Amino acid sequence: MALRRRCLRPLLFFGTLALIGTGIALEAAWASLPAATRIVLQKGSRYWPTDLYLRRGDTITLRNGDARLIHHAFIEADRFSFDAGDQSPGAETRLILAAPGDFIIQCGIHPKMKLTLHVE
Repeated sequence: MALRRRCLRPLLFFGTLALIGTGIALEAAWASLPAATRIVLQKGSRYWPTDLYLRRGDTITLRNGDARLIHHAFIEADRFSFDAGDQSPGAETRLILAAPGDFIIQCGIHPKMKLTLHVE
């Protein structure tokens, strides 16, 4: 039993160091990733998806996927505001997320339409 305990201690120690090193490496890799572009579909008086987790500098493309409905996406927040104006069917609008925080994109025409953005 004593031999087993002596063998396990170094294994646990080096295993813990390896996990810590992996976490640091993943964090560095995450920081070096280029900004991403996400497509958000506006269809059926809903946003698809309804929640997004993003990084500062990422871009969202809001695409009106409805054949007949006009949408009007906007954000009103203390640190960040955005207004896409009226979006005809098939139209796309791009939004670059410059500020960290949680934001809600709403539709000025369809008040139940909401998209929550979580920006790091």
